Amino acid sequence: MNLPTCRGALAALGAAALALQGCSSNETGAEETAEASDETLAAMVAEADGLSTVSDALTEAGLAQVFDGAAAYTLFAPQDGAFEELGEAGDDLRSPEQRAAMVAILRDHIVPGYLTPDDIANAVEMADDGSVEMRTMGDHVLTFTGEGDVITVTSEDGSKASFAGDALRASNGVAIPLDGVLKKVAPQPATPA
Repeated sequence: MNLPTCRGALAALGAAALALQGCSSNETGAEETAEASDETLAAMVAEADGLSTVSDALTEAGLAQVFDGAAAYTLFAPQDGAFEELGEAGDDLRSPEQRAAMVAILRDHIVPGYLTPDDIANAVEMADDGSVEMRTMGDHVLTFTGEGDVITVTSEDGSKASFAGDALRASNGVAIPLDGVLKKVAPQPATPA
């Protein structure tokens, strides 16, 4: 499904999801009955178990302010364990010297709009080829596919992650936990002081 068609389908699905909120179960097998919180996306991510690496990185990079604003965003948030699985490269990425690299990676985990896992699963199911593409804030494309109850996200570089855990539905966006980081990460040399 191309990007303009996908956006239209997702907008229609989002409106339908709001109208039917609490009446249906999502494609990932979990009930999506929780209403959106009055808290901002930044506040919800900061309070969430297992998302401290993303929360800290957003705060240190100044991106948390974006998630305190009125505009709606969907954050595909790698869980803390996803960064730990990167080993030394993940440790390097979390260092202050690699802040620019972390910001670039996080921008490729953010798309504009308020998209729930149900919205995405329904769009994938409706797509002729079973995949949906979305452009990130980092100007790259993420491709979403489904197999059974699992929604998988693939970045342009081929790295993959799956939806993992309950989405955080804030007043101005959604954070969907992922079991991986959507970027092939290699140890980076420290920038000279």
